[in-house]
Amino acid sequence: MKKAFTLAEVLITLGIIGVVAAMTLPQIVHNYKKQEVEAKLKKFYTTMSQAVKLSELENGPAYYWSKSPRIDDGNGGNAGNREGVLAFYNTYLAKYLKKTTEIDNGGTTIDIMFADGSKIKLSSGYCLDINFDYNGQKAPNTLGVDMFDFLLCTEEGYNAGLLRNKEMPFDAYFPGCGRTGCTRTQLLNECKSNPLVCSALLMYDGWEIKDDYPYKLR
Repeated sequence: MKKAFTLAEVLITLGIIGVVAAMTLPQIVHNYKKQEVEAKLKKFYTTMSQAVKLSELENGPAYYWSKSPRIDDGNGGNAGNREGVLAFYNTYLAKYLKKTTEIDNGGTTIDIMFADGSKIKLSSGYCLDINFDYNGQKAPNTLGVDMFDFLLCTEEGYNAGLLRNKEMPFDAYFPGCGRTGCTRTQLLNECKSNPLVCSALLMYDGWEIKDDYPYKLR
């Protein structure tokens, strides 16, 4: 006589499978998201670095690139300069980046969408601020979570006292200790208090998001 599973046995088995899935699925999703962010960050950094180097061959060292100066808003803040950002981008970067569309948000920044769904937001301070958003227009649009900040510094940025390497004008957002002076502990603590610095921490870690990374990816 052929034995078969009873309904109770089937339900118990399905319940066990459900519990195991509920326990493991979040970790699977997290690992997938982590790998996606790592891959897109590494790709972006490589692409942008190559674009700057190619432009330097045609336009000379980035240190001397003509950039509209930072505009003070009267309270010590940055008033932004959309026209200056657009002119800088069109002169030195647009030719070397495989973008898909430019988005006009009517503000002081320039948004550039890429084919893989990622985006950069360009704004002008002492350096050109390049905010990379790995999932483009999708939420949460939060620094350290899906947005990571980088700088492209010309003469104005160096003269403002920023510790930058002239051989690497495009770089992560390093704090005062600089690219070579910061320890990982310093970068981790800075990332916790100032998400702008998280790009420097990830660069230090070889674009790997380690278990102690302080923000939950979404």
